[in-house]
Amino acid sequence: MGLAEEFDAELSGFEQHLAQQLERYTPDNLFVQDLKQRLVSSQIFKLRREIGAIVVACLGLLFTAALVFSLGQFIHRAKKSILD
Repeated sequence: MGLAEEFDAELSGFEQHLAQQLERYTPDNLFVQDLKQRLVSSQIFKLRREIGAIVVACLGLLFTAALVFSLGQFIHRAKKSILD
């Protein structure tokens, strides 16, 4: 067995042991709700939502522009083939 596999097995054992020790400790609901409320109202989440909205709007505009361009190309080719 290689050194990496031995280290991986040892680390997995440590993780399992730590998980067994910590499973009886859970945060109370008041703490969880307070933390959730503070995170939702934090500046970083507001900024993340704003950036997400900007990205969605840009992708929508890009899709619309590509659709209009493709439709224009199709009409131009159709018009050209009719006139020839």
